[in-house]
Amino acid sequence: MKVTVTDLGPTQKKLLVVVEPRAVKKELDKRYRQLSQQVRLKGFRPGKVPRKILESYYGKTVQGEVSNHIVQETYPDALKQAELKPMMEGDVEDYRFEPDGSFAYSAIVEVRPVFEVKDYLGLEVEVPPTEEIGDEKVEEELRALQERHAEVRSVPSDRPAQWGDYVIVDVVPSMDGTVFVKGVQKDFYLELGTHRIHPDFDARLVGRCAGETVDFSLDFSEDAEVRDFAGRTVRFELTVKDIKEKILPELNEAFAQKVGGYATVDALKEALKERLVRAAEQATKQRLRAAIVDQLLNKTSFEIPEKVVEREVERRIQHFVHQMTAQGLKIDPSRFYTPEIRAEQRPAAERAIRWRLIVEQISAQENLELSETEKDAVYTEVARLYRTTPEQVKAEYEDSAIVTEMLHQKLEEKVFKLLEDHAVAKAASAETAS
Repeated sequence: MKVTVTDLGPTQKKLLVVVEPRAVKKELDKRYRQLSQQVRLKGFRPGKVPRKILESYYGKTVQGEVSNHIVQETYPDALKQAELKPMMEGDVEDYRFEPDGSFAYSAIVEVRPVFEVKDYLGLEVEVPPTEEIGDEKVEEELRALQERHAEVRSVPSDRPAQWGDYVIVDVVPSMDGTVFVKGVQKDFYLELGTHRIHPDFDARLVGRCAGETVDFSLDFSEDAEVRDFAGRTVRFELTVKDIKEKILPELNEAFAQKVGGYATVDALKEALKERLVRAAEQATKQRLRAAIVDQLLNKTSFEIPEKVVEREVERRIQHFVHQMTAQGLKIDPSRFYTPEIRAEQRPAAERAIRWRLIVEQISAQENLELSETEKDAVYTEVARLYRTTPEQVKAEYEDSAIVTEMLHQKLEEKVFKLLEDHAVAKAASAETAS
């Protein structure tokens, strides 16, 4: 096999592959032998149809099948021979059987840009101090935990609504004397104190009892969350149908046992504090990493293939649509494949690709590699997810997207550790910290 490479640009190469006649003949002969056993032609016994007859009937089909097979078999080796590292599958074109019996094809390959990352050790980064976790924060978390396990039940009919209650109301809004049909709601569920609709809306229901009707008008600002009401005066007619109160569970050993298997409330508080401390430390770590990423992206310049960016944009939109569908939402996927949304996704897509290449380049410059133990951990995790064996993952799925991504994440952790160990952290300015 002869391989020739032509430069089309910093990140694009043209690969010309010529497969020798002997290898081509072997594949053609093999396919025609198979075909001879399969076809049934009048006047010929199975396996005895002359080659020229088969060529006259199936020549183009056989050439197409053999072409695809040869390309699939030789393309990976051609890339290795040419020492090219493609960033995506190449576009194969112009394949043909030559008069001398050889087979030739060309492919446009998008390759990694050649660049060097400089001055990545000793980066000065501003990082706000880690948030201190005191008793007040723990009490807030404990209160939130109680809220999540609260019981909601209807109040006596003569008990008026209070802040923190849930009210179920029928809502009829009007503007300029006309009912706003789109805003009419039956059995609307509202927690008093959340101010979801208007800063003064909830207060109009405090003190009301089930069965009462109340009407009032409110002026909405131009930036109101409910866009239909923005800058308008809206009259509301509300009918209170039910009032429910939230009963928080008592803070005792039974509650501590129920929410986490803790023997005492103090043990629960200690566990909550540990969780908050870990979260605060993780937040600081993420801010440090974000600062490192920003600096290296700003100081390292290189071209990336346009097709690679477009593929990443496509992947991000597909992932978003999949998430929405998985949540049971009925959506029209075509709404998300518009030029506007693609343009919105492009900066993040380009940033992700650039950072990935920087990680790979730093690991190459520092000779950072994953150990066999680290790789085996990835194979084991993927095997657990897909209910198979690590050996099968390694043998059959080593180049799959999920394995490749998990291996990259482990390599990225190594790079981050290197950069963090050598970074010079300085106190953030008041503006940055806020």
